[in-house]
Amino acid sequence: MRKYLEIINHRTFIIVALCIVSVYVCLRLDYAYNVDWIFLSIAVLFPLVFTIREAFRRRQLAIRVLSALKAAISAFYFGLENNIKMPLEEKREIHALMRQLSERFTHSLKDPEHEGMDEVRDTIRQIYAVSTPRNEAISGNASLKMMRVIQDIQENIESLNGIKIHGTPVSLRAYLLISLYVLPFIFTPNLVYNLHDDPRWLIYLLNSINGFVLISLYNLQDLLEDPFDQMGMDDIKLDEFEFLEPGPCEHAGAAQA
Repeated sequence: MRKYLEIINHRTFIIVALCIVSVYVCLRLDYAYNVDWIFLSIAVLFPLVFTIREAFRRRQLAIRVLSALKAAISAFYFGLENNIKMPLEEKREIHALMRQLSERFTHSLKDPEHEGMDEVRDTIRQIYAVSTPRNEAISGNASLKMMRVIQDIQENIESLNGIKIHGTPVSLRAYLLISLYVLPFIFTPNLVYNLHDDPRWLIYLLNSINGFVLISLYNLQDLLEDPFDQMGMDDIKLDEFEFLEPGPCEHAGAAQA
């Protein structure tokens, strides 16, 4: 049931009320005209379809980048975990940093205010420091490979940060919402003109359905606008992309069991 009610909010009731009022006014004043439906396509349908498609494209792009980010974090950690020359304490430190990076960035994506990126970047700096050659545990060539993986991690994080901050054009969405509020007063006279011989309840019903469908599509786009905030049913399940691998000791204990 929730998936059907998710697209209904205060805007839905406003639009339906405007549709009913516009029909009443047109019938009361006997006001009707015939207008080309191309106006509806240009003024409302085109920007509505564009914003929905753009929001969905951003969601799919975010899923691909999140998958690449988790793979890069896992590859970095596994590469050091299998290094027999590295002391156990250093492996634990690296594991803690990778878990910290994943948790902080996931929290930053979920936050509507998008706070926490400074802490994420600080963790990346600490990981850079760990990847430098020291005590012969990490050779120069291995360090260069690790640096490239860290660059991939940072690139993916900044890409997701950009997707989070920069959504579909705000001005276009504002124009679309205004157009939806004005549309009943433009579309209703045309509906009255074409259905002047039909029952009045049919005009009220069709006009309300038209407004409900259009505003529901707008609400759907609004829910898809931020695929990270965990507010909509189609949001990305960020917990699935967290780095949750057990640490060196936990791994060893599980293997012995």
